[in-house]
Amino acid sequence: MPIRAPFNLLLSALLFLAACGSQEGARMPLPGKVGASGEIVVVADEATWNGALGDTLRSIFGVPYAVLPQYEPEFDLVFLPRDEFDRFWKPHRNIIHIDLADRIDTQEPSVEIYRDRFASGQLFVAGKGRTAAELAGRFHERRGDLLSIFHREEVDRFGELVALSVNEPLARDLAERHGVMLTLPRDAQLAQESEEFVWIDRQMTRMKGGNNHDVQQGIFIYFEPYTSDTLLSMRARLRARNAVLRRHVEGPTPGSFMTTEMRYHPTYEEVAFNGEFASELRGLWRVENDYMGGPFYSLTTYDASRGRLVTVEGYSYAPYFDKREYMREIEAVVRSLGVVPAGS
Repeated sequence: MPIRAPFNLLLSALLFLAACGSQEGARMPLPGKVGASGEIVVVADEATWNGALGDTLRSIFGVPYAVLPQYEPEFDLVFLPRDEFDRFWKPHRNIIHIDLADRIDTQEPSVEIYRDRFASGQLFVAGKGRTAAELAGRFHERRGDLLSIFHREEVDRFGELVALSVNEPLARDLAERHGVMLTLPRDAQLAQESEEFVWIDRQMTRMKGGNNHDVQQGIFIYFEPYTSDTLLSMRARLRARNAVLRRHVEGPTPGSFMTTEMRYHPTYEEVAFNGEFASELRGLWRVENDYMGGPFYSLTTYDASRGRLVTVEGYSYAPYFDKREYMREIEAVVRSLGVVPAGS
C-alpha cells in the first residue's frame, strides 16, 4: 500500500501512544472480499461514467481476453454511483474509485493501487484528479500495468482456491516420477502417462438454462531435451506442441487428434519464471477431423538440473459457457509449476 508520511513527529508519537494505551484504537479484522471473479466496480459520478473517463476505463478493461473462440472482455465493469458506495459494496474484490475535485492532493492526476483497503484480498484503485480529462490521460498511461495487475490478481485468487482442496496423491506421483510439482484440484484425474507425456483430466457439470452441461479442463505435461535457445521460439513451441498432441491426444472419432487452430493466430511471450527463462503461448485448439475446440494456455520453462525443457499447458472445453474464468483457473494451475531438482 502507498504510505503517507505523518504531518510531524509529535503527531506521530501521540497517535502511537494513543494506540498503545487503548484497545479501542486497534484495527478490526477485515472482512473477506466479495463479488464475482473478473468483475470490477467503478465508483464515480454518473456524468463521469458516461463521459470521456468512463470511455477510457471501458476501452482499457473491455479489450478482448487473449485468444478465446468468441469475444469476452478482460473484465466486466459495474458502475456504482458515489452516494451508493456503502458497507455492502466496500468489500468488493476489485474497485476503481474516482475522485474529481480541485484540492491540493488532486493538482496532479494520480492512479494508486492499494491492497486490502476495505477487505482482505481486495484490489483497490484510487484515481484522483482535477478534471476527468486529466485523469483519463493518467489511466491511459497506466493501462498496461492495470490490466496486468488485475489479471494476475485474479489468477492468484484461483490458485488460492485450488490450494484449499488439492489432489495430493497425484501431485506426489508427479513429483516422484517426473520431477515436477503442480497444485492440482482434488477432482483432477490421471488420464494418460508415459515418460514423455502426462495428461491430467478434470470433468465437471454446470447448470445453464435448466439443464446440466459438461465442462472439461485438461492439463498436459511433456518434456524434451534442451539443445538451444531456438527451442523456445514460437515456431518451435508450436511444432513441438502439435507433434506431441498428434501422438498422444486422440479425438472422439477414428483418425482425429488434437492440434493448434491456426486460423486465429496464437500469442507468444518470453518471460522469466521461477528464476529461469520461459515462454508463454496462448491460442485455440481444435480436433482434426472432428468439431471440438477451445482455448489453451501453455508455459515452457528450463529444468537446469536435468538439461530439459518442461511444458505444462491447460485447455478448457465448455461449449455452452464463457471461457474466461475457466482459463484463469487453468493458468493458476499451470503457473503453480515447480521443478524438483535432480537427485533430490
